[in-house]
Amino acid sequence: MVFRKNPPDPAALRQLAIARLSGRSRQPDAAAMDLPQVQHLLEELEIHQIELELQNEHLNTARAQLEQALNQSNELYDFSPVGSVMINTDGVIARLNLSGAQMLGSERLHLMGSTFGLYVAEPQRAQFNAMLERARAEREAQTAELMLQIDGLAPLPVQVKVVWIGAAVGWQVALIDVSERRRMEAQLRASEERLTLALSAVGDWVWDWQVSRDEVTISEGFAQMVGVSGADLGRTASEVMRFIHPDDKPKLLKKLQNCINGISERYVIEYRVVCPDGNSKWLLARGAVVLRSEDGKALRLVGTLVEVSNRKQIEAELSAAAQFQQAVFDSISAQIAVLDQTGTIVQTNAAWSDYASRFHFEKSVGRNYLTLLADQFVMAPATVEAVAAGMAQIVAGETLFFHHLEPIQCQCHECWFTLKITPVHDAARRLVVTHEDVSVLKQAELASLALANVDALTGAFSRHHFLKLAEQELMRSVRYALPLVALMLDLDHFKQINDSYGHSAGDAVLKGFVQTVKSVLRESDVIGRIGGEEFAVLLPNTTQQGGVALAHRILESVRSSSVDICGLRIPYTVSVGAGCLTNQKSFAELLGQCDTALYRAKHGGRDRLELSWQDSPGQRNGGEPRLATA
Repeated sequence: MVFRKNPPDPAALRQLAIARLSGRSRQPDAAAMDLPQVQHLLEELEIHQIELELQNEHLNTARAQLEQALNQSNELYDFSPVGSVMINTDGVIARLNLSGAQMLGSERLHLMGSTFGLYVAEPQRAQFNAMLERARAEREAQTAELMLQIDGLAPLPVQVKVVWIGAAVGWQVALIDVSERRRMEAQLRASEERLTLALSAVGDWVWDWQVSRDEVTISEGFAQMVGVSGADLGRTASEVMRFIHPDDKPKLLKKLQNCINGISERYVIEYRVVCPDGNSKWLLARGAVVLRSEDGKALRLVGTLVEVSNRKQIEAELSAAAQFQQAVFDSISAQIAVLDQTGTIVQTNAAWSDYASRFHFEKSVGRNYLTLLADQFVMAPATVEAVAAGMAQIVAGETLFFHHLEPIQCQCHECWFTLKITPVHDAARRLVVTHEDVSVLKQAELASLALANVDALTGAFSRHHFLKLAEQELMRSVRYALPLVALMLDLDHFKQINDSYGHSAGDAVLKGFVQTVKSVLRESDVIGRIGGEEFAVLLPNTTQQGGVALAHRILESVRSSSVDICGLRIPYTVSVGAGCLTNQKSFAELLGQCDTALYRAKHGGRDRLELSWQDSPGQRNGGEPRLATA
């Protein structure tokens, strides 16, 4: 980054100012000014000069801060403990930081342009290439532990995370050196084995405290561990206690006092001893009362001492590593939960916790995942059953992972997510559940589907979608012997409305008509636009009598719902033909019967209802049946 610098000295700045002044219009002649005006002008010039100096100081400070921030950013990238490598679509290294170069065993300049896969141990190259392909195909990060093999160097175990960035960039590969972790894990196992052997042999060191005589006897190895001779260690409790770390001494004294007073019979504690050289070492101490006086006071305590410094160091390092791994875990935007073999949640990331907090359900850790899924996430029980079956297949080793193909809607009705379960190939046989938020994509899909199924002008269902729903409802009614009524509606003299008031007024009438009909219909009823001004209404689980009553409500509502166009009220009416399910084989046949009845209503005076199940009589305004004329 290049910064524009100020002139190096006042002389250069003056030359720039003179050059700029020569290009401006001349100011009033200073000779024409009186003394107060000249003094005022000089004072203003000094103030402006000071302001410019202050502005220049602020600019220099901001530039220095910006340069410092840029340098820090580059240092963070280069000296991050995580190796970062960008490889293009040909697998060639396009960029890497210093940590990545160190793990690959060469200088950054020499590594640029080389094929990254050649640094992966040959038996694992196919696995690495598969990770690249999965990351690109599934758009999800792929993680595994691989070995880097560089000529002349020992194999380096690393945790590899691959993320597909895009065709223009390629993949981002993160490398974490896990050799130290593996070494510490091996040391921890060895320490635990030594501890087991020590316990089986009554410990590394044995101590015996004759409380009544205040005489302490400890194995010689303990004095050697502390770094003193047996004589310097001392033979009384107070002499030995002087080596105990001051922070740990009170809790050790309390446990010993409880044993002496009969409150407890034995104790276990970890504490530090301070060696003469200033170093501290951790001990695991066990003790028990083996002899008491008649009044219950302890006369003799014996126990063992085992040094656990290595284990404590490893625990601290593992704790730091776990905190780092959790930080990486929390940086992932997807909701992630780790399950044990029984399906119980043992760990979640920040995104999961944020979702739980937002929708106010109890803490996830310790709960069964399938139960939580049914209670808080999934709306359909069949989905929970499918997830349970997928988990069982993974645990049984029958599949490598489970991925629910369709996005799942949360019970909050606000979110959609994809669900994936993958096994962790470790001794604990844990599972990782990933909920990836796809709400934006799903909402766009639903909006697109709504545009295809709904008439854009009126808000009624489109002809295709309405007929599809009607056929399904007819089959359901036939299967369960349910009544079904259909209505055909045609706006009367609609062409005259268009001719008299214009097509925009006609559109307003159509929209107002659909809104009026919807206000009369029940939640289970649907209306669809069949033609220009022709609509159909489906009334599921409705008898003939109920259909007639609802049709009359439509006639009355339309008759009283004129449309206001620029202050002009446009009245309109509708003719209705009704049909009911009897022995029709399809909805088209039922709709044809409604159409025939509609024809009679149009030719019988309009603004009326005709029934297909009555050959001649018609009804209007809820009055007596009347004869329809052609």
